Amino acid sequence: MCLNNEQLSLVLAVLFSALFFTAIALKKRKSTSKRYSKLWVLIAFDGLFFSIGLVALLVVLPQPLLNIFTWVVYDFLTTYVLCVEVPAYLRIANFDENLGKVLKGLREELILMPFSFGVHLQQLKTKRSECISYLDGENLNKLLEDFISLSDKLGNLNEKVWSLTLNETSSFIDEVEKRSKHPFPKLIDILALSGLSLLLAQFLKFFG
Repeated sequence: MCLNNEQLSLVLAVLFSALFFTAIALKKRKSTSKRYSKLWVLIAFDGLFFSIGLVALLVVLPQPLLNIFTWVVYDFLTTYVLCVEVPAYLRIANFDENLGKVLKGLREELILMPFSFGVHLQQLKTKRSECISYLDGENLNKLLEDFISLSDKLGNLNEKVWSLTLNETSSFIDEVEKRSKHPFPKLIDILALSGLSLLLAQFLKFFG
């Protein structure tokens, strides 16, 4: 079967998008961040359904160039929102919520440590080991590890190091609560500045 220029362009676009999303998914798969675990799977699904949307466009060809462009843009936005943005947002928000609870538990042990050093040092060790999957990869984890190691060696509380650890823990709790839950926060900023109101008007015109 001989393909016209529009069909050939879309076939090439499908191949390119498949390679593009595969490359991103493989890159994200190598990430060691627990916060973004399984994000590569969502990206792979995004690429799959975006490509299916492009293939579906072949069925309704020929179309004016503006309609084709509108279809492609909304295919990308719809698949991104449904396959990546919403599920990844929920996963990241849940991770940060659990991490916040973990950090508050650790901070509580740090606060009580001057009143009963040995007891709360041991409880700090226990809580840290129980939630290492949340702390792994976070900058605070190394500071807690160093504080525990130093406290074990000294056998008592070093107030300067304790104060630093407590302050950093409190600051990190605030950072976790305020940081963006979007998987690609920069992309959200770009889309917000890209004139989506105009694209929405074209979308309504296309289907109206």
